[in-house]
Amino acid sequence: MRPHASPLDQVSAVRRRVERIGKWFDNPDVDIDTRRWLLIAGAVAMLAAFMRQPILALIAFGIALVALLTRLWWDNSFRGLTYTRQVSQNRAFYGDTVEVELTATNAKPLPLTRLEISDQVSSNVEIVSRQLDRSEQANAKILRTMYSLGMYERVQYTYRVPCMSRGWHRFGPAIAAASDPLGLTARREVIGGSVRFLVYPRMVPISELIVPPRQPFGDFKPPQSVVEDPMRMAGVREYVAGDSPKRIHWRATARTGVMQTRVYEPSASPVAAIFLDTITFSYLWEGQNSALLELAVTTAASLSSQLLQGRHQVGLYANAPIPNRTRAVRVPPGRRPGQLTRILEDLATLVPAFGDRIERMVVEELPRLPWGSTVVIVTCRVTEGLQRSLLRLVRNSGTQRFVIVAIGVQPTLLLDIRRRIPVYHLSDEEAWDTIEQITMTRQA
Repeated sequence: MRPHASPLDQVSAVRRRVERIGKWFDNPDVDIDTRRWLLIAGAVAMLAAFMRQPILALIAFGIALVALLTRLWWDNSFRGLTYTRQVSQNRAFYGDTVEVELTATNAKPLPLTRLEISDQVSSNVEIVSRQLDRSEQANAKILRTMYSLGMYERVQYTYRVPCMSRGWHRFGPAIAAASDPLGLTARREVIGGSVRFLVYPRMVPISELIVPPRQPFGDFKPPQSVVEDPMRMAGVREYVAGDSPKRIHWRATARTGVMQTRVYEPSASPVAAIFLDTITFSYLWEGQNSALLELAVTTAASLSSQLLQGRHQVGLYANAPIPNRTRAVRVPPGRRPGQLTRILEDLATLVPAFGDRIERMVVEELPRLPWGSTVVIVTCRVTEGLQRSLLRLVRNSGTQRFVIVAIGVQPTLLLDIRRRIPVYHLSDEEAWDTIEQITMTRQA
């Protein structure tokens, strides 16, 4: 048997109900004043009773009914509404076409006759046969899609996105806006989440090999193996103080009773390190030449692909950061199956920045490179400081080989540079997005 509620509890319960009703009427997000419309309906009903006019009573009833139904529609319009995005692939090459599916589902008996979903997309997104609107936010556009959803209905749109620029292509978040069938009120709500896919930089064939395989280890042969292949063991020898513990062959040690160390065969793959200079002007106030930068990125990507196909170990370094990272691009040399993918991903996502000079980066990274490495500098600015820094490195290091790839204006070279370092020039007469083959001329 339920205990009898005291009068104080009953008053508190009534007060809570009144407060909930008051909050329901005073919701600031609703753009229709339900209380005002009900007061108008009540006034018309009182006038109908005073004048004894049934037509006015019907009008009052209609006003109250429309106000309540409109408010109930506002409260339940987005219940059971789901919105999903799906891309056909997460990675794409330049020139591919990615399909993006946008699906809206109305899982309730209340129809949504007019629903507009505005997806915020990144500025590099283009859609076939569709115009995108401008966005108030920088580096963004708006994709507006209209839906008319009946009871328990799902509608799907498929858009084709051509991959004509490198980087992340993002869809989302979005804003959903729905209006009632009479057009008296509308409701807006933010739909979180997003999907994205990455477009790799463009790669084209290179007419000549600027890192010739006949000189993979510099100008002279070192007396010992400078690059060893850990996958190819040549034998064992007795342990010498200073050998890494990782090289100890424990089975041979147990069999002979003397500490034994693994000996590996020399690597058959020459090493090439590509240094990409993303600074296109000498001064910060001059800004960035985006066309020249894209041509340099295309050259670095094409050169990486060519060298990896030629069984080189390839690394990439750039004086530019990647979004959400605090350090510049650094991919150590390697020839693993995913090496080209890692290089292309870093090239696709790097953003131009006025960072350290490329010669400073070469000086910092050179001690970490294997002996006999070939250092390729891809730059739009062959400055005198860069040339003098490379000449000092050539004098101090007899094992590394240096190559300069100058993009854009034909560089002015020092006499010693012409004698000691190969310099190739790539003109910017043909744009990066139309060039079919990279043809460089050797500077004599």
